[in-house]
Amino acid sequence: MENILYLVAKELQKTIEDEFTNNPVGACYLFGHCLTEIFCRMGLQSRKVSGKLAILQKKGKAKYITYGKLPVKGEQVGVYHTWCEVTIDNEVFIIDPSLKSNLGFIKKVFRIKINPMVDKGIIVTRTARTYYYKYYEDVTLESASNKSLKELVTENQINSIIETTLNKLQSSTNIIAA
Repeated sequence: MENILYLVAKELQKTIEDEFTNNPVGACYLFGHCLTEIFCRMGLQSRKVSGKLAILQKKGKAKYITYGKLPVKGEQVGVYHTWCEVTIDNEVFIIDPSLKSNLGFIKKVFRIKINPMVDKGIIVTRTARTYYYKYYEDVTLESASNKSLKELVTENQINSIIETTLNKLQSSTNIIAA
């Protein structure tokens, strides 16, 4: 199942990269929203989650980069983070396809290298907190994510991204039923 979730997230990542001429940066709000809608349309129980995230840097004494204020040693690079969760057979999967664009920006602007265990561009996991990354839901940050979505992307762009991704999945991998 994790492979299918990964393939869907990867296809969304490609669609968003194709949709925007400049690689989207700090667009977790868009990735989380679109991925949640895609999984819902595929018949899966999914939800958009906003909160805080810590990601382990490549070097240092467990120094993290963080989205939101967290009790870990590190550097805050964002106020919030948004991802998608899918529940299958009472198991919750965290799917985060925005890391590729976010981490590229962090490397370029902050000159921070991320631990290779995380720097894969997409996370699909059943574990919210590991040594390498830590996801914390915080419902008070949902409004910031929704505000970014409404201010920075049009409804037509969102619908186009979702439909294009679903069409690509339907035609190329038969992941979703006809």
